[in-house]
Amino acid sequence: MASRQTPLADRVALTLERHAKELCELTNRRMSADESEAVALAIPSLVQLLKGGHGASAAALAIDHLAANSAANSNAIREAGAIAPLVALLQAGAGSAAATNAAGALWNLASSNDARNAIREAGAIAPLVALLQAGAGSAAATNAAGALTNLANSNDTNKNAIREAGAIAPLVALLQAGAGSAAATNAAVMLGNLANSNDTNQNAIREAGAIAPLVALLQAGAGSAAATYAVRVLGNLASSNDTIKNAIREAGAIAPLVALLQAGAGSEAATIAAGALANLASSNDTIKNAIREAGAIAPLVALLQAGAGSAAARYAADALWNLSDSLNCCQAILAALTDTATPLDAFPSLQQKLRSISTARLLRTEAGEDAAALEAALAMATAMGASDEAVTARVHLRLVELRTAATRRARRESVGLNVPLPADFTCPITYDKMKDPVVASDGHSYERSAIEEILRGPHPLSPLTRATLGTALANKRGRAGVEGEDEDDEEGQHAPKRRASSRRSA
Repeated sequence: MASRQTPLADRVALTLERHAKELCELTNRRMSADESEAVALAIPSLVQLLKGGHGASAAALAIDHLAANSAANSNAIREAGAIAPLVALLQAGAGSAAATNAAGALWNLASSNDARNAIREAGAIAPLVALLQAGAGSAAATNAAGALTNLANSNDTNKNAIREAGAIAPLVALLQAGAGSAAATNAAVMLGNLANSNDTNQNAIREAGAIAPLVALLQAGAGSAAATYAVRVLGNLASSNDTIKNAIREAGAIAPLVALLQAGAGSEAATIAAGALANLASSNDTIKNAIREAGAIAPLVALLQAGAGSAAARYAADALWNLSDSLNCCQAILAALTDTATPLDAFPSLQQKLRSISTARLLRTEAGEDAAALEAALAMATAMGASDEAVTARVHLRLVELRTAATRRARRESVGLNVPLPADFTCPITYDKMKDPVVASDGHSYERSAIEEILRGPHPLSPLTRATLGTALANKRGRAGVEGEDEDDEEGQHAPKRRASSRRSA
């Protein structure tokens, strides 16, 4: 009797609501393809339920389930006209289960660019942004952040519309909930999409104060989805101007980014961190040296071992390429590659650049007087494949010269003969007083026997200018001066030596 007294309209509404709940109970996000296809027959009925008010919340949840992981269902739902009533349900606000479920359904439906455009054209962006204001504890805000993330994916029109609707500030606020929050994770994903290749959005994200909470998310480590997505945002931001790059450095991002590299080439977080460091390293020497000082070079070199097929290795090679523009960083890179014998054949651009640098360094060091530095430079050039047999032989000869000279200097000093001779009387090869001086084609004077030894060698290069030498000529004036110095020696070992200039003027 009670049912007969209930108005027909109410009984119809209750029936529709019960029908919607039953359909919802038949669905879930983990349905098999066959199950999803069977329930898809109900899509037209579910769309009608969205429009009727009664059962709309349950219908929106069922549509959310059907659209998950099924492009066919998503297309069928869109073609059945579901988007407009779902957008209308958003207006109920974050306290409404219907709005929460509608935001979740739109999140899954926005998997194709056609659907993204249709959702934007239906006016969804403004009410989705409004739902973000409910904060990280709200399921509606979490679903809205997810929906906006998919809407922004590979769609610049939507990215701009989302920014213009004021989404960035509430998204940044959601980051404050920390790495354990689904809302913060979704917000990081969304900001990463907005920051991708869009200078206007990148600047707006920085100005909204996003960098500090993004850096805080990195502390959760490589196993955290929030940290991984935060790295992606920072990497996208670092592709922009130096103002943003410096802000990222000043916020303390470099050390946790370097720590993420330790997760290895199989880690998504490590891969994206290498890319972020590559973008940061394309800037000024201050940032490059900060990356080096944070210990990045060793783990970047280690990532190269994964080979060119690894995205992590490729990003690491990019980072090392950019870092090598700094002298201090380049020396550290060459040392790390030499110590680990890391092959660079898989990264020809980096290999060619480092070969060129190591060759130039070898030539500079060869012209100097430091045997240890020359030996290190030869080892690095060899490791980079920049030293052939001829170069190696020439450098070894130079090493013999430098070590012999060092031994002679030490011998002179050990017996107290450390008073420097006038430059004109000292052979730059033997560091001894010249007995038979000659002038070589480079214009410098040498002991005849010493320079002739070099001329007989396979690469007769000037010890001072490194130019190729020609025939040596006698330096008679130099011989006379040296003979004068010999007379001084004969006057008495304990008498102080007089300057050659005083001797000649007497």
